[in-house]
Amino acid sequence: SLQPEALFQVSDGPLSPIDCIICYSSYNLSSRLPRRLYCGHTFCQACIKRLDAIANEQRWIPCPQCRQSTPTPRGGVTMLDLDLAVFLAVKSEKEQPRAAGRPEADSAFKASSKEKPVTQQPLGLCQETVPQPQFPRSSCCGRCLCCGTP
Repeated sequence: SLQPEALFQVSDGPLSPIDCIICYSSYNLSSRLPRRLYCGHTFCQACIKRLDAIANEQRWIPCPQCRQSTPTPRGGVTMLDLDLAVFLAVKSEKEQPRAAGRPEADSAFKASSKEKPVTQQPLGLCQETVPQPQFPRSSCCGRCLCCGTP
């Protein structure tokens, strides 16, 4: 029988959060988009398509983790919400090789800012006293907060 721990590990070690726990493939930006079921669990679009089944004259997607069923949207599995956090992680991983090849335009600024750490509040900020708020008194018109009259 399949143990719950086995869903999160393969022989090489733990799965990355950007891997589908059904097929162990990495999510991508095309056929293996990370789709979220109503229960909150995320799987790749290809695996969810295989889970889609008809029960009681309606299409359902049973979650392989918690067994809660998600009704299949009218447009099919591709209409399920993306898991935005996973999608953005996949997208940034795909863009990272291009970003690594770019020269750092602000490397001189980064080097100078690393030379002396900020250890105190800059002069001129927060030095003046903050005026005390004025609250209405019982005999007042009640407009003290706006007009400042006692």
